[in-house]
Amino acid sequence: MQEVEKSLANWTHSLKELQTMKADLSQHILAEDVTVLKEQIQLLHRQWEDLCLRVAIRKQEIEDRLNSWIVFNEKNKELCAWLVQMENKVLQTADVSIEEMIEKLQKDCMEEISLFTENKLQLKQMGDQLIKASSKAKAAELEEKLSKINDRWQHLFDVIGSRVKKLKETFAFIQQLDKNMSNLRTWLARIESELSKPVVYDVCDNQEIQKRLAEQQDLQRDIEQHSAGVESVFNICDVLLHDSDACANETECDSIQQTTRSLDRRWRN
Repeated sequence: MQEVEKSLANWTHSLKELQTMKADLSQHILAEDVTVLKEQIQLLHRQWEDLCLRVAIRKQEIEDRLNSWIVFNEKNKELCAWLVQMENKVLQTADVSIEEMIEKLQKDCMEEISLFTENKLQLKQMGDQLIKASSKAKAAELEEKLSKINDRWQHLFDVIGSRVKKLKETFAFIQQLDKNMSNLRTWLARIESELSKPVVYDVCDNQEIQKRLAEQQDLQRDIEQHSAGVESVFNICDVLLHDSDACANETECDSIQQTTRSLDRRWRN
């Protein structure tokens, strides 16, 4: 384009010289020839003006395309950065309850994604326009960038889905622990009450002794039957202690550890 503009500048000088030559010739040729020469020069001027206009339009088209490339690359970079930021935000463990984290993912994050959907659509439209006006190599480059955006966009939804699923599983574990602990506390209180009662014989005979032995055996069987439930609670506590969402802060970790120690102490006693 610079070479074309330089050539036009040279021709501008030539046209001025031609105008000067026409003025000189007009004094030495017939009037009819002057008219013909004038018409030819006017035609040449019109062609010249048309050419200048075409060059100006072409220059503007090139500048617009270059500007579109710059804008596309900037918007693509911004969207990529936002996708990375969102993914980090989704995976981050916040110092809030699991219910609040799930709500933030399903509401706040989806609202933010909805806002950026328009940015993604604009980028796609801009990319499609550039692809039509670009060489095969540039078009392939654009298609690759748009494809990567689509992949990362879908990946963000996959990450959110996996994160919500995992949080719900953790929440279910916590609810199960609370339920099991409540049942175990009730049962332990009853067993502890039974075991704390002194063994009193109404009469000292074999039948009474067998009755007391049967009662102790019933208690022993009851304890053995609950051993699996106690082990299940210990396992759930261990899982939650290694879960960053269940132990998002020191207070929550201490609570689970205290629950485990309390249950272990009462169970052993």
